[in-house]
Amino acid sequence: MSEENKIKVIFRRIFILQKFLFSGVKLLFSKPYWKNKLIVNLTISSLFVNLSLLVFLLYNKKEGSYPVILHYNFIFGDDYRGDYEKIYLIVSIGLIVIIINSILGYFLYLREKLASYLLIITAILVQVFLFVAGYFIVAINS
Repeated sequence: MSEENKIKVIFRRIFILQKFLFSGVKLLFSKPYWKNKLIVNLTISSLFVNLSLLVFLLYNKKEGSYPVILHYNFIFGDDYRGDYEKIYLIVSIGLIVIIINSILGYFLYLREKLASYLLIITAILVQVFLFVAGYFIVAINS
């Protein structure tokens, strides 16, 4: 098999895979769950708050090798210190909450719409609380 034929075969396989993935995504988003405007708006809002938190943390990053305060308690003071990179776990936790709540809401939507609404509302509330926590962590270390 010549080099040119190998490249054609590779591109043909990539095209087939791309077509397969797009049809799967199209099938997923054609379900009634994703046609509900409230669910779509709340999910997009949750993702926006999560992205805003990431941008806020990246913008306020302090250079230095000293440990930063990652948890503060009014009674005991600062009780957890670590590298600044550990603060990005907040963003990861928020994204995991969005994904899990969206998957659970997707499967519950046809049986119980209220439960799927509550899951998505919970996801956005968690994002707001995580943003506030990220803000206070940056504020206490300034």
